[in-house]
Amino acid sequence: MQEKAGPWDLVSRADLETEEVIRGVLSQHRPDDCVRGEELGTDQGTTGVSWLVDPIDGTTSYLYGRADWAVSVAAFGPDGRVAAGVVVEPAYGRTSSATRGCGTLVDDRPASLSSTTTLDQALVEINFGRRDQHPRAGAMVDVLLGEVRDLRRGGSAASSLAHAASGRADAVWSPGLQPWDGAAGVLLVLEAGGIVGDLDGPSGGRWPESGDVLAAPEALWEPLRDLLAGVYHRDS
Repeated sequence: MQEKAGPWDLVSRADLETEEVIRGVLSQHRPDDCVRGEELGTDQGTTGVSWLVDPIDGTTSYLYGRADWAVSVAAFGPDGRVAAGVVVEPAYGRTSSATRGCGTLVDDRPASLSSTTTLDQALVEINFGRRDQHPRAGAMVDVLLGEVRDLRRGGSAASSLAHAASGRADAVWSPGLQPWDGAAGVLLVLEAGGIVGDLDGPSGGRWPESGDVLAAPEALWEPLRDLLAGVYHRDS
């Protein structure tokens, strides 16, 4: 185990080895594509297709022997939109996948969003964001807890988005992400019929430039954005 930016940002041997394996598979099947991984940098390509690899999203959970971590791989097309994505949750033996225009599958079965339409019935997955966003985390929790059924915080944004895509959560607020953290999960939610974007609005199938990801069914998305904007747009 090593620290990258600090004690909150860890990398394990398993991260490095898993990314090497994924890159090996991609080099066999898509040798001319760009591959960008969290741990091993970027291999440039010529096709306009870019693969983003997070070998272990939730390394801290993995190192503590918890189940809330995932492997996430996504492909961006030449148009800058997410074209394909897969999130594997090994501790649960669960694989969620999506291809643009083809829906979302969980273990090869069609997935669908929660049917919840009101905030007071919504289970919302959250994280606390980047270090500079932590001072607003308390206010975010206070605002949401007053309006929703309950909150959950796991160790993996990819896993949280997979939960929302299959109705195991009603919505996700995951600020401060890098594209490899959540690009696959973004497509899972979109292809299951949800809306994904940041507090400035839906991102139209692209990665939100802010890295602040709000994912929810249509009925919940704007009400959640209104609540969260009051926290994160203060003094901005």
